[in-house]
Amino acid sequence: MKVRRAHRARHLVTRYVGSLRAHTLDDATAAWVAATLEPGEQRVWDGMERADRAEGVAVARAFETTGVGAGPRADEWRAAALLHDAGKQKSGYGTFGRVVATVVTAGAGRKRVRGWAGRPGDGRARVGRYAAHDDVGAELLRAAGARPAVVAWAAAHHRPDRWAGTGLPDSVCRALADADGEP
Repeated sequence: MKVRRAHRARHLVTRYVGSLRAHTLDDATAAWVAATLEPGEQRVWDGMERADRAEGVAVARAFETTGVGAGPRADEWRAAALLHDAGKQKSGYGTFGRVVATVVTAGAGRKRVRGWAGRPGDGRARVGRYAAHDDVGAELLRAAGARPAVVAWAAAHHRPDRWAGTGLPDSVCRALADADGEP
């Protein structure tokens, strides 16, 4: 358990530093993303924060290097990598708000904070939406008409116990999680 917490802490620090340095995608990368995503997925992508888009590209590129995602479903799995954190946009937080939400979640407990997501419009609801960004993102993607694997991966990317229900091969789930820096 200590190893998992240490890994998670390193992952969060790396994401924080990366979010401070995130830049607008160059034209070639933006074209690569557009060629991967379907129209509804693109609309969701367009709503993501710059740091989340940069992270999605980094995860998709890392996933590609594994060779696991080659084949007829390569675009679909790459889209899953690009959009796995799509739900974070619904919290409305920038980098520093996300830091606060992460600390609150760690202190109050993930399960408890996720339950706040359905509260009517108070500050806790925002923190809850951030903590539940996997479920929030899956719903956002579903409503946009995203491909089933993209929706399923958004919902399951932090929860290995859900991977079997995604319809994605276990090797793809593992490669996507590894590319995202998950233990």
